[in-house]
Amino acid sequence: MDRDEGDGIEQQKTKLLTGIGCFLGLVFLMLLVIFAVGWLFFTKSFEETQLEVSFSPNDINKIEVVKVDEFPDPILRIKYDDKSIMKTKLPQNISIEWKNDYEAEVILTRRGSEPDIVKVEFEEP
Repeated sequence: MDRDEGDGIEQQKTKLLTGIGCFLGLVFLMLLVIFAVGWLFFTKSFEETQLEVSFSPNDINKIEVVKVDEFPDPILRIKYDDKSIMKTKLPQNISIEWKNDYEAEVILTRRGSEPDIVKVEFEEP
């Protein structure tokens, strides 16, 4: 009888370990699926659309205005040098006026409101 009792305990231990292994495998698989969906959403949500590009009068500097499709609302990013300025409201019209090769104004116009003027200054060599 001791042998049958020992076999019964071994069978219960094996069932328990098998159950724990299956549970952990299922949890790992679910985490992997959640990670994959999150990664796809994250990489898809930051696509940029170029709206405006302007070069300084002597083609020394460049200003680029892009729309970043972030969740839940898109944002506007003004890129220059290795810097950027972010705006949360998208304008109807974008214009860039250069004062010289190192100073410019980005004018963001929305219907029914005053234009938003962003001053951009580049470092002179």
